[in-house]
Amino acid sequence: MEKAELVREIIELQRKVDRARRQRELGPWMGLPLTIAQLKSLFFISNQGSTNLGNLAAALGVTPTNTTGIVDRLVKKGLVSRNEDAQDRRMLLLQATTKGEELVTNLRDRRRGHMSEVLALMSMDELATLAQGLTSLVKANEAHKGKNKDCAAR
Repeated sequence: MEKAELVREIIELQRKVDRARRQRELGPWMGLPLTIAQLKSLFFISNQGSTNLGNLAAALGVTPTNTTGIVDRLVKKGLVSRNEDAQDRRMLLLQATTKGEELVTNLRDRRRGHMSEVLALMSMDELATLAQGLTSLVKANEAHKGKNKDCAAR
């Protein structure tokens, strides 16, 4: 089998794994009382620890003005807090509240639980092979990311 053909096969297999995972996990996501923009914002804020409207807007690809309403609704739902920055009182820092972190953690834990159940069906040899392959994929991704940074710096 040629390398290009093997790459296509791997991409197709990954797509099938992703589709199966999404179908199983869709229920909890569909029941969330959040819009996609609110959910993206909550995950971004949670991942950052704390951030401001400008950083959130840049991550979403919109203007800070557009994020104000999203953040207002997340604050109203008790998922995000807005506090003054100790170093610059003109700046507001956004942080996920305990309730917001619990929601994010719950969604992540459901994914991990599902993957644990699926992986438990595999033999030790299959798991070792998969771990080796994923380790190689992570290394290649890091090398690619480093290569892109070098190109961007030029």
